[in-house]
Amino acid sequence: MRRDALENRKRIEDCARQLFAEEGVENVSMNQISKTLGIGMATLYRNFEDKQALCYQLIQNDFSELFKDMHTILEDNKRNKEEKLEVLLVRFLNFKNTHKDLLRCVEGNKKRVSFKQQPAYKELFNIFYEVLKNDEDLTWNTFKTDMFLNSLTTNMYQFQLEERGLTDVQLKQYLLRMFK
Repeated sequence: MRRDALENRKRIEDCARQLFAEEGVENVSMNQISKTLGIGMATLYRNFEDKQALCYQLIQNDFSELFKDMHTILEDNKRNKEEKLEVLLVRFLNFKNTHKDLLRCVEGNKKRVSFKQQPAYKELFNIFYEVLKNDEDLTWNTFKTDMFLNSLTTNMYQFQLEERGLTDVQLKQYLLRMFK
């Protein structure tokens, strides 16, 4: 990518990050970002196909850090699988709390590729598969991991907290009880 294109992309990301922090992810449109920057919509869409792609880019570095931490937990030989699952779950719930608005955007857009087809989901799947698999039936282990991750989608997570009144601690305890 050319230097000026990289600079444009960085400006877009910085502007979006600032607007999202001030007004909330859901309240900011791609049009608002382009007007704030004084660039055309074509320039904006040349860099990011849609708002979901922009949100995904903004969260990428944090996903990388999350996965690095999670792999360190997986490699810890002092913990058994159940302990690893609990630590991984806590780490992921903290991540969800920190990034709930960006994650809702990334997971919720139906026009683009499903979040389940994104590299981040595949990495989460592989990490949790390692601690959730418990027998030789690959189909069962895959199903179990998919159901675990589906119970942690941002919409379901927010529903459990806001509508059902669960705390993060309760949610963690219930998930561990279901999936151990």
